[in-house]
Amino acid sequence: MRIPLIAALAALLLATIMAAPVGAKTFGTLYAEGAVYRTFGTPARVDPGTGTDPIYTFANSTNTQQLSVARFAPGVGSHGGRWAVYHATWVNPADSGILVTDYDTLAALADQGRLTIVRDGAADFRCPILPNG
Repeated sequence: MRIPLIAALAALLLATIMAAPVGAKTFGTLYAEGAVYRTFGTPARVDPGTGTDPIYTFANSTNTQQLSVARFAPGVGSHGGRWAVYHATWVNPADSGILVTDYDTLAALADQGRLTIVRDGAADFRCPILPNG
């Protein structure tokens, strides 16, 4: 009689845990292909230097609307948000107010020598990006 009671209590506890409301996620935002996407952190481990989707932060931007820029939005080319982190730095402080919202613009500015880009493999991480809506 004791075993069925323990099993019933264990089942009740499991059902209670499964039915408990999940806390609301805190979303951040980033740019990809000129649009704003939502994102949230996950506890997934990503070994340093193993990120596959490029994401660019801006070290010295003065534009208050500047967010990180992802190379790929969800879909073709994306590897599910396993981010390879790069830091972009404006060469001329006069350019630091320019708003960059897509990879093509970022790459063109780097090709022009207006941005330097440095890989930071130790900062690689995983998080999904979702349409902003």
